[in-house]
Amino acid sequence: MKHQEKPLEVIYNSVCPVCDAGICSFQKKVDPNHGGYIWLDINTAPERLSEFGITVDDVRLKLHAIDRAGELRVGMEAVTAIFAETPQYRWLAKLTGLPILRPLSGLVYDATAHILYKWNQSKGRW
Repeated sequence: MKHQEKPLEVIYNSVCPVCDAGICSFQKKVDPNHGGYIWLDINTAPERLSEFGITVDDVRLKLHAIDRAGELRVGMEAVTAIFAETPQYRWLAKLTGLPILRPLSGLVYDATAHILYKWNQSKGRW
Protein backbone atom coordinates (compact mmCIF):
# COMPACT_ATOMS: atom_id res chain seq x y z
CA MET A 1 0.00 0.00 0.00
CA LYS A 2 1.42 3.36 -1.02
CA HIS A 3 1.80 5.93 1.76
CA GLN A 4 -0.53 8.88 1.19
CA GLU A 5 1.33 12.15 1.61
CA LYS A 6 -0.33 14.82 3.72
CA PRO A 7 -1.80 17.72 1.77
CA LEU A 8 -0.46 21.24 1.98
CA GLU A 9 -3.01 23.13 4.07
CA VAL A 10 -3.18 26.85 3.34
CA ILE A 11 -4.95 29.02 5.90
CA TYR A 12 -5.94 32.38 4.48
CA ASN A 13 -8.29 35.34 4.83
CA SER A 14 -10.60 35.90 1.85
CA VAL A 15 -11.91 39.19 3.29
CA CYS A 16 -8.67 40.92 2.30
CA PRO A 17 -9.07 41.51 -1.46
CA VAL A 18 -5.31 41.39 -2.08
CA CYS A 19 -4.92 38.14 -0.12
CA ASP A 20 -7.96 36.62 -1.80
CA ALA A 21 -6.67 37.50 -5.27
CA GLY A 22 -3.30 35.90 -4.46
CA ILE A 23 -4.89 32.69 -3.21
CA CYS A 24 -7.26 32.52 -6.19
CA SER A 25 -4.25 32.86 -8.49
CA PHE A 26 -2.47 29.99 -6.74
CA GLN A 27 -5.60 27.82 -6.77
CA LYS A 28 -5.78 28.15 -10.56
CA LYS A 29 -2.14 27.12 -10.98
CA VAL A 30 -1.72 24.21 -8.59
CA ASP A 31 -1.93 20.65 -9.83
CA PRO A 32 -4.91 19.05 -8.06
CA ASN A 33 -3.38 15.59 -8.64
CA HIS A 34 -0.14 16.45 -6.82
CA GLY A 35 -0.84 15.09 -3.36
CA GLY A 36 -3.71 17.42 -2.57
CA TYR A 37 -4.20 20.86 -1.18
CA ILE A 38 -6.57 22.12 1.45
CA TRP A 39 -7.57 25.77 1.21
CA LEU A 40 -8.97 26.91 4.55
CA ASP A 41 -10.63 30.32 4.52
CA ILE A 42 -10.84 31.59 8.10
CA ASN A 43 -14.14 33.29 7.28
CA THR A 44 -15.87 30.00 6.52
CA ALA A 45 -14.25 27.81 9.19
CA PRO A 46 -12.78 29.94 12.02
CA GLU A 47 -13.39 27.14 14.52
CA ARG A 48 -10.67 25.05 12.85
CA LEU A 49 -7.94 27.52 13.81
CA SER A 50 -7.72 26.21 17.37
CA GLU A 51 -6.43 22.93 15.88
CA PHE A 52 -3.33 24.84 14.81
CA GLY A 53 -2.97 27.10 17.85
CA ILE A 54 -3.61 30.26 15.84
CA THR A 55 -6.28 32.95 15.89
CA VAL A 56 -8.35 34.70 13.25
CA ASP A 57 -6.29 37.83 13.88
CA ASP A 58 -3.06 35.88 13.28
CA VAL A 59 -4.31 34.92 9.82
CA ARG A 60 -5.65 38.39 9.12
CA LEU A 61 -2.10 39.61 9.57
CA LYS A 62 -0.18 36.81 7.80
CA LEU A 63 -0.80 33.81 5.62
CA HIS A 64 -0.38 30.47 7.39
CA ALA A 65 0.22 26.99 6.02
CA ILE A 66 0.74 23.52 7.38
CA ASP A 67 3.32 21.93 5.12
CA ARG A 68 3.37 18.28 4.07
CA ALA A 69 5.61 17.45 7.04
CA GLY A 70 3.01 18.91 9.43
CA GLU A 71 5.04 22.04 10.23
CA LEU A 72 3.31 25.40 10.66
CA ARG A 73 4.66 28.00 8.24
CA VAL A 74 3.82 31.68 8.70
CA GLY A 75 4.16 34.68 6.41
CA MET A 76 6.84 34.39 3.76
CA GLU A 77 7.56 30.81 4.82
CA ALA A 78 3.93 29.95 3.98
CA VAL A 79 4.22 31.69 0.61
CA THR A 80 7.45 29.80 -0.11
CA ALA A 81 5.72 26.51 0.77
CA ILE A 82 3.01 27.32 -1.79
CA PHE A 83 5.65 28.37 -4.35
CA ALA A 84 7.36 25.00 -3.87
CA GLU A 85 4.09 23.18 -4.68
CA THR A 86 3.22 25.31 -7.73
CA PRO A 87 5.09 24.25 -10.87
CA GLN A 88 5.21 27.78 -12.32
CA TYR A 89 6.67 29.16 -9.09
CA ARG A 90 9.11 26.49 -7.92
CA TRP A 91 11.96 28.68 -9.05
CA LEU A 92 10.67 31.40 -6.71
CA ALA A 93 10.69 28.93 -3.81
CA LYS A 94 14.37 28.27 -4.52
CA LEU A 95 15.09 31.98 -4.88
CA THR A 96 13.27 33.10 -1.72
CA GLY A 97 14.83 30.19 0.15
CA LEU A 98 18.40 31.34 -0.53
CA PRO A 99 20.19 32.27 2.70
CA ILE A 100 20.81 35.84 1.57
CA LEU A 101 17.24 36.41 0.31
CA ARG A 102 15.23 34.56 2.96
CA PRO A 103 15.54 37.33 5.60
CA LEU A 104 15.00 40.09 3.03
CA SER A 105 11.90 38.48 1.51
CA GLY A 106 10.58 37.93 5.04
CA LEU A 107 11.05 41.61 5.90
CA VAL A 108 9.30 42.72 2.70
CA TYR A 109 6.44 40.29 3.35
CA ASP A 110 6.08 41.42 6.98
CA ALA A 111 6.02 45.11 6.04
CA THR A 112 3.48 44.52 3.27
CA ALA A 113 1.33 42.34 5.54
CA HIS A 114 1.29 45.04 8.22
CA ILE A 115 0.24 47.70 5.69
CA LEU A 116 -2.50 45.42 4.30
CA TYR A 117 -3.74 44.61 7.79
CA LYS A 118 -4.05 48.31 8.69
CA TRP A 119 -5.63 49.12 5.31
CA ASN A 120 -8.25 46.39 5.70
CA GLN A 121 -8.90 47.53 9.26
CA SER A 122 -9.39 51.14 8.07
CA LYS A 123 -11.87 49.89 5.46
CA GLY A 124 -13.91 48.21 8.21
CA ARG A 125 -13.30 44.69 6.98
CA TRP A 126 -12.63 43.66 10.60
